[in-house]
Amino acid sequence: MKPTKTLPSSLPCGLISFMSRSHPRQRGLGQEMKSPRTTRCQLALFIGALSLFSCSSGGGDNQQGSNSPAVPSPPGVTVGDQELFISWSMSSGLTYNLYFGTTSPVDPATATRLAGVQSPFQHTGLVNGTTYNYVLTSSNFVGESAPSIEVNATPQAGASPPDPLLAEQWHLINDGQTGGLVGADANVAPVWSAGIKGNGVRISIVDDGLEIGHPDLIANVVPGKSIDYAENDNDPTGGSHGTSVGGVSAAVGGNGFGVSGAAPRAELVGFNYLANPTAATEADAMSRDAASIWISNNSWGPVNGNDPTPAPSSWFDSIGSGLENGRNGLGTVYLFAAGNSGHTGANTNYSEYTIHPGVITVGAIDHNDRAAFYSTPGANILVCAHTQGDESTPGITTTDRTGTEGYNTGNSAQDYADISFTNTFNGTSSATPLASGVVALLLEVNPGLGWREVRRILALSARKNDPFDAGWSTNGSGFPVHHVYGYGCVDATAALNLANQTNALPPMLNFQGPTSQPGLAIPDADPQGVEDFITVSGSGIENIEHVAVVFSAADHTYIGDLQIELTSPDGNTLSVLAEPHELQAPQSSTYNQWVFGTARHMDERADGVWSLRVIDALSQDTGTFQSWSLIFLGH
Repeated sequence: MKPTKTLPSSLPCGLISFMSRSHPRQRGLGQEMKSPRTTRCQLALFIGALSLFSCSSGGGDNQQGSNSPAVPSPPGVTVGDQELFISWSMSSGLTYNLYFGTTSPVDPATATRLAGVQSPFQHTGLVNGTTYNYVLTSSNFVGESAPSIEVNATPQAGASPPDPLLAEQWHLINDGQTGGLVGADANVAPVWSAGIKGNGVRISIVDDGLEIGHPDLIANVVPGKSIDYAENDNDPTGGSHGTSVGGVSAAVGGNGFGVSGAAPRAELVGFNYLANPTAATEADAMSRDAASIWISNNSWGPVNGNDPTPAPSSWFDSIGSGLENGRNGLGTVYLFAAGNSGHTGANTNYSEYTIHPGVITVGAIDHNDRAAFYSTPGANILVCAHTQGDESTPGITTTDRTGTEGYNTGNSAQDYADISFTNTFNGTSSATPLASGVVALLLEVNPGLGWREVRRILALSARKNDPFDAGWSTNGSGFPVHHVYGYGCVDATAALNLANQTNALPPMLNFQGPTSQPGLAIPDADPQGVEDFITVSGSGIENIEHVAVVFSAADHTYIGDLQIELTSPDGNTLSVLAEPHELQAPQSSTYNQWVFGTARHMDERADGVWSLRVIDALSQDTGTFQSWSLIFLGH
């Protein structure tokens, strides 16, 4: 068993409690919703690895005795394309060995032996039209059983056995099975039908763990490339959260077992940073094996999501290295969950982890395409993806820890009888790996896309969900944009169509505008606030990709009172960078050269007159609009 882990300082972004939706507008009113993921996380971090039985093989010697392994029943074989899926009933204390060949009968003395396999087993790399024959044996400390009855099957082009729980994965294919909006999904079905399933694309699950031996993940897990930061080995099995996250991205699809990920043939590795959350492990998880990590999925965030939370310089260095050197210079694609504190007035701009221009920040919507009540808003949200929205809408069906270590402990009549899966996963934790899976699909189609091109494709191909919501506006280049939805929900089919037409962007320009020091007193409890202007010229940026605002009001006695709004030269595109909210650590919270970020100005020109309005919306506390400046990235 792996040792007990303590609660980390960074937390996964799910699961969500649907017990309360209070949203205090003033200090001291109401109480922040406590998520059972926060409490269940403590339970989930009492981590136990799967028990692996060390059994000696008798080389076919089936010794007699009360503990002799029984001859297994013949395995079932399901046909795939260049692969076969073999399954059988497993008994505790036994190791199983699969013998195969292309001639019959299979002789264990001469056939190829696959030792210590687990059901279901995905046998890949086969030749379509060739018949493969199999026998199964079991072994324990006494010896090895006689072989089972032989079975055979022939892989066929285009064959893809259905996953029994796929019909319940409405986030992948929503045909109204949960009473939601038909088509409110990631639109992966046409992509899969074209044979695009994430082949060759590697996703790192940076989380509390990943059960690398899970029967519906193991075929996609890259052997020896995961890391356990607590034990310094290659088995990050532990927690519950990361195993469910990994399943949303890349559970093995078409194996006739369990569920499917959005990219059912993508590769998986697990980096369990949350099992030992230090600055060093955090930085390592961002850049480990950067040359081979295509996508880094991060369904976690800081504990104090309502307060300005800086990231350590080592994290910035590591992200910078991944963007520059990842995928042999194309850049690792980083996705981060927006967070689950939207009900408390939080904003993604309060965390440096989601402000970074190289990070794709993902919001959450439900099976009706509407915002999850908890999804944290922010001007730097690029896209949203589907998950459970509230207690009245369905959760996500995905992989769960085997045994009783996970969310499905077998005690709920509403969850699955097979506790290796659950239908209760939710939060931006689940939306983010769905987006990661879509990125894996488009990178299979066009592996030459850089991280900037991926961001742009996701934004421009996003579907405008919940189109009549009042939060939608149109930016200066004609793109619809929303503070919760970003540019809309991820659409795999539209993204792949655009990926086929996308060339490399011109080199990125970085322009820092002038600094203004207005020194204006911010009137207390005044909805008009104060406004200042900066004129930008000579930037050379005709197409903005990201805008950063460096802001100071360091003498304000309670920055939770402030609303901060950036308006671009077109006069229409408003980015709300901060809004009134309750602080968790008011004594240490300040805006002193704090860097806000916004993705809402895509393809606008940088040159022109920009304005920043600062409003103190609540009474009692005062301060000064001291300074601000702008940094533009674009081409």
